[in-house]
Amino acid sequence: MFSKNTGLLIGIAVFGNVLPFNLISLSEIYVDSIVASTLIGTMPLFTLLISFILFRGTELNFFSVFGLLVGFFGMIVFINPSNLSILSTTISFSCLIIFSSFCYGLSANLVKKINNNTPLEIATFSTVLATILSFPVLVSHLFFSGNSEIFHLQNISLESFLSASILGVVCTGLAILIFFNLIKIRTAVFASQSNYLIPCFGSIWGFLFLGESLSQNMLYGLLLIVLGGWMVNRSMINK
Repeated sequence: MFSKNTGLLIGIAVFGNVLPFNLISLSEIYVDSIVASTLIGTMPLFTLLISFILFRGTELNFFSVFGLLVGFFGMIVFINPSNLSILSTTISFSCLIIFSSFCYGLSANLVKKINNNTPLEIATFSTVLATILSFPVLVSHLFFSGNSEIFHLQNISLESFLSASILGVVCTGLAILIFFNLIKIRTAVFASQSNYLIPCFGSIWGFLFLGESLSQNMLYGLLLIVLGGWMVNRSMINK
C-alpha cells in the first residue's frame, strides 16, 4: 500500500521535516525569532502558489488570494515587528527560512496528492523516515564537532527531558496528525493558515503561564487573521 506512494512519502519526509527542521534551527542562531516567525508565516502563500502552478489543485480567485494576504498582514500586525529588518547581514539565513516555508508548502500539497493512505499512516511513515534521514546529521554533530554536544546530552535534567518529550509527542506528532487530517478533509491551502496562528497562541500561552503582557495590536492582528481565514474558507465553499 505504501509502495504506490513511496515517492510522495519521501518528499513529505524531506520537505516537511528534514530540510525545514534543520534549516530553521540553524538560521535561528543568527536571526531574531520575530523575524523568523514572520518569514515562516509566508508558508500559506507558498502553499497556494504551489497548488496552483504545480498541482493545479486550487483555482485562484479574489477571496482566496486576498484572504491569505489579509491573514499575513494580520500576523505582522500581531507580532508588531517595529524593528524588523530582513535585509541585513543575516539575509542568507533569512532566505533559508523562506526556503523552509516553501518546503512546508510543497509538503502540504504532496500530502493532498496521496489517496490510498490515512493521515495517521502518512504522518507515521514520513516522521520515521525523516528520523532515519536526520540520523547522520546527529552523528556528525556528536562526533565531529567537538565534545560540547555530548556534554549537554549527559547533563539533561528530568524537567528538560519531559519538556522535550511533550514537544515531540504533542507539538510535533499530534500537530502533524491534525494538520494532515485538515488537508485531507479540506485543502492544503486551508490547513496551511494555521501558521498564521502560531505567534497568536505563543503570546497567549506566554500571558497565561509566563506573565507576559498582551497589547492592543495583538487583538487587531488576531481579528485580521480570523477575517483572512473566513475569506479563504468562503472561497473554498463557493467553488
